[in-house]
Amino acid sequence: MINNPMNSKLQEALKKANAEVEKSGITDPELKKIAFSKAVDFYLGSETPQSTIAPRIPKGASDKSDDFWTSLHDSTGIEINKLKDVYSVKDKQILLVISSVPGDSKADKQRNLAALILLAYQEGLNYEWAPSSLLAEAANHSKLYDTSKFAKNIVQSDWFRTEGVRRGLKYKLSGPGVSEAKNTLSVVIS
Repeated sequence: MINNPMNSKLQEALKKANAEVEKSGITDPELKKIAFSKAVDFYLGSETPQSTIAPRIPKGASDKSDDFWTSLHDSTGIEINKLKDVYSVKDKQILLVISSVPGDSKADKQRNLAALILLAYQEGLNYEWAPSSLLAEAANHSKLYDTSKFAKNIVQSDWFRTEGVRRGLKYKLSGPGVSEAKNTLSVVIS
């Protein structure tokens, strides 16, 4: 097993990824994990087992932005041009393009952000589960990411369901969560 070429390639990729993350100077532990995962994916290339990486757009989901907008419009009843004021589909990833997320507290804003992102993946792309890394990236982009409380604030709400643990953690909206996400989206566009 020591002479296995795949094992050697994996070990080499892990070493290179670790060195790159250390050189980057990232101090946030969650961002380090994300950077390490992406670096490993880069060094392993297409031979990386697909079950170990979080896809931007899941298998079976459409990556055509027209289908995304139509599906999200059909689900929410909101005009496509207004949806485009909230979301952007770029490089096969859904992004929030709003300047601020509604909510009275940081925890409320984190829940609303997660609900808006999950609504887009579930209703726009027909993707039931979204990897936690997507929510962390969106929260970090919106300056709402808190490594010690983000996941806790989300799971304390009945809006969300979880599957998996740690790096394999995935989220989806519950029935009440879909309703709350649609309400939040209505507030954002008004």
